[in-house]
Parts: sequence; C-alpha cells; structure tokens
Amino acid sequence: MTRHIVAIGQLPPPLNGFSFATKSMIALLSEANSVTVANIAPPLGKLSLLKHPVRFARVLGTCLQLLRDRKRVNRVCYLGCEGGLGLIYTLLIVLVARTLGYPTYLHHHSFSYVEKPSLLMRCILTLGSRNLRHIFLCDMMRDRFADTYGGRTRCYLISNAAYVAPREENDEATDSTHLVIGMLSNLTAEKGLDTFLDLARQARKENLPIKAVLAGPAGVGKRAAIDAAVAELSGSLEYRGPLYDDAKTAFYREIDVFVFPTTYTNEAQPLVIFEAKAAGNAVISCNRGCIRKQLDESDLLIPSDGEFIPTALAWLSAMSPDPALAARRKAIRQSYKARHAKARAAVAAVFDFDEA
Repeated sequence: MTRHIVAIGQLPPPLNGFSFATKSMIALLSEANSVTVANIAPPLGKLSLLKHPVRFARVLGTCLQLLRDRKRVNRVCYLGCEGGLGLIYTLLIVLVARTLGYPTYLHHHSFSYVEKPSLLMRCILTLGSRNLRHIFLCDMMRDRFADTYGGRTRCYLISNAAYVAPREENDEATDSTHLVIGMLSNLTAEKGLDTFLDLARQARKENLPIKAVLAGPAGVGKRAAIDAAVAELSGSLEYRGPLYDDAKTAFYREIDVFVFPTTYTNEAQPLVIFEAKAAGNAVISCNRGCIRKQLDESDLLIPSDGEFIPTALAWLSAMSPDPALAARRKAIRQSYKARHAKARAAVAAVFDFDEA
C-alpha cells in the first residue's frame, strides 16, 4: 500500500553516520511512497552561532508541514530520533504528530538513552502513546530499550546494512608480502585512533608482516600524533586523510582487515563496518552497541574490557598475506550481499501493512 510519509530528520551537510542513514532511509521510502522531506539539521557556517534558534525555527516549520499534510490519505510520520538534548526537538515533533493523528515511526540511532534511562525519552513514550512505532537497528538494541523503559513497544528491526550496497570486485589474487589493516573514521581517541596507532607500533616491534593504513578527518592535536607515528614507523603506517567516493572505495579494496577499536559510549551500528564487509574485508572491533550483531565467523569481536592489542595481533598473526585472502574476500562479500538484501526488504515490510 502506498503511503504519504512526512520524513523528518537531520540531513547532510554535515555528513555523519546519522545524517547519511536518514538520507538513505528517505531515499528507500521514496521508491514506493509519496514523501515530503523536512530537514532539521543544525546550521553550518556563520549561522552555527545561532544553532538552537535556527533549529527551533526548522522544527516549527516541520510541525506546520505536518499540519498541512494532515488530510493526506494513509499519512504517517517518519522521524529520525536524536540523542542527548536533541530529544527535546524529537519530543515536540512527536507531540504535534500525535495531536494531528499521525502514526509515528521513531527510528533509533543512538545508545545514549538506551543504555541509561532518559527523562526526555520517557516523556516521548508517554506523549506518543499508541501512535508510536519504534525502529531499532538490531534485536539487542530493541531488548535493551525494553529493559530500560519497561513495557512493550510496537517495534521493527532495520539494519543499517540497507544503506550500504554490496561491491563487486576483481577476485584475482594480488602478490603481497604484507597483511594490510586499515581504519577509517572520525579520528578521535574514543573512536580508537590511539589504539590503532599502538597496534601498528606493536606489530612493527614484533616484526609482523603487517602494513597499516589510516584514513579520516583528524583535529589538530590528533593530526600531530598521527604525523609522529607515520614518521616513527617509516613505511609501515600511512595516513590518507579524509576519503570520499572513489578514494574511499580504493581504501577498502586495498586493505585486508578493517580495524575499529571504538570505545565510544553511544556507538550503535557503525556504517564503516558494513562498508568494510561490503568490500570483503574481515573486521576486528569492540563489543559496543549492535557491533556484535554486525560481525560473524570471519571477524574478531573483542570484549569492551578485553586487551585489544594482544588479542588482535594474535588473530592477525594467524592470517597469512597469501592468495587465500581472495577467496575469503569473495565469501565475505557474498555473505554481506544477503544481509543487505534482507535489510532492504525490511524497509519495505515496515510500511507494507493495512493498518496505519
């Protein structure tokens, strides 16, 4: 059944995991539905000094859009749920949507209010009442949310794999004497930058045939640390800076193992892990958010309180940089292809029912 969807959320710019996922979800919804888009992202440039006044004005404009579309047949509201104080904007939109009788789909992308009870989220649940449907990234997120807030919610599962297309690559074996590990992210301590640099240092110290490639934006302080590590490791560590489009694709094609030692408290379901698996990379990561559900037998999950570097090096040491990696990459890509198709089907299924 075709719906009219008022789709609300933060859209790029700035480009981050949340805005990319929201933009991609809206694109999928637009394939079979009539969609009105409302962007409530914070302003950039000089207007960023007026962040909250501008955002409040955008949210009010969104509420007016809900009012204008209230008489559309089969109308629903899709809302990318924010974290922290951004829940205030979510609360206002949920209140207006309920007043106007919209069934509202709240898409959760943060663990900040899942791990710890939030008064704002409790208010949203109370005000949204039976009009609310919840979209979670994995069953762990759903179950933890239920444990935190009690009661039963009407919910659906849509993995972020829906937004990362599988890649078709040339599976010819490459002649390499090194296993190539890589990390791509916003390069901060909590995303695992320091751990990745120390991993590269320890691999060099143990004379392991491992080359490390690092990519992503870094602040001034972290850029200095990266430059120092590149100079120290002379040839076994490279820094590529921020990567986009073809350069990003080439990064994933070059590496064998994607390393993501995140300790970020609110980590949910990182898109970079799906990007790596779509390209055929094995993954080493920490047990945060939904990451456990992203990984499989081809990957290594390290407990949040585990010793990341020795555990990762022991696992990498058993993975030879030989032609067998080509077959491994193909198997990982094939497995991811099925996961992507299942996630896309879940998007259609959420809105494909008679009762709205």
